[in-house]
Amino acid sequence: MRISAGILKGRNVLAPEGKDVRPTSAKVRESIFDTLQSKVEGSRFLDLFAGSGAVGIEAYSRGASEVYFCERNRQTIPLLKQNVSLLKGAGKVYEGDAFALLERLSGGFDFIFVDPPYKEDVLDRICAVVERRKLLKEGGMLIYEHSSDVKVSAPHSFRIVKSKRYGSAAVEYIMRGSICAVTGSFDPMTRGHAEVVKRAREMFDKVVVVIAVNDQKSSAFPLQVREEIARKALEDMPGVSVDICEGYVYKYCNKHGINTIVRGLRSEREREYEEYMAEYNLKKGGVETIILPIPDMEDISSTALRRALEEGDRERLDRLCAPGTAEIILKKFGEKAAGGNYD
Repeated sequence: MRISAGILKGRNVLAPEGKDVRPTSAKVRESIFDTLQSKVEGSRFLDLFAGSGAVGIEAYSRGASEVYFCERNRQTIPLLKQNVSLLKGAGKVYEGDAFALLERLSGGFDFIFVDPPYKEDVLDRICAVVERRKLLKEGGMLIYEHSSDVKVSAPHSFRIVKSKRYGSAAVEYIMRGSICAVTGSFDPMTRGHAEVVKRAREMFDKVVVVIAVNDQKSSAFPLQVREEIARKALEDMPGVSVDICEGYVYKYCNKHGINTIVRGLRSEREREYEEYMAEYNLKKGGVETIILPIPDMEDISSTALRRALEEGDRERLDRLCAPGTAEIILKKFGEKAAGGNYD
């Protein structure tokens, strides 16, 4: 095996022999580091179930400042130590059980690479120890390689942000913290929408407001304007971001590692539609939906807000708009009325 990039590019890494040995392939290693890109520079990297140590050595070659290796197979340890000698003191080899090591290590890692034998299901247990001992830094990532025949779900307090398949192998990129999507056309965002986002943020660590295209509806405001209004409405909510989805919402969620959608329910008249969409997204993409009843919001809607705009009813507009957005909505509506281009 050869290192594919960085200061050790082209250097050979010795591979252990035996039918039970399954080193991470060059294709998978290159894909992992293409995904991580510049984030590896200066990072602290842990390679569990290290085997040859090729992944951790690749991390060092690409700029990791400190790499830890753990391997329990005594026959593999001498070969691993020989490979790690390439790191000139920046690598440390631990012999023994990965879980015992996790209980001893101190400080947080930027990346933890986990590649156990495919027959061993260790993800939940490892994530539990990592969470309890705070072994991932803020924004850190656990990279889990496993058989592509096995479907992996995010353990409690973690989320899968990206999944990739490579024939018989699969890799999950996992981060701490729960996440959900609040979806809608937001044409434009109202006080009711903002309340749903606020409630969702109380339930999840991160919330993505997904502005979706509905081909069955004509829009009063272009997507980019709806995005600008939503960002203004939510700018004071930490952990909340805004994005646009021009395809199926469940596909967006699958792509971004989001397993839950949160929807607001203004009245029982909407429940049948919301439950239908919840079932659709679950069947199509495995995405769960939480339907939140929002009291005292029955008369607040984007339709009512647009009507107040057309009628010039500023008092009603202020009541319907998400906080801080009335002026920007008036400005954009005025540009449209004047035949402008929403500059």
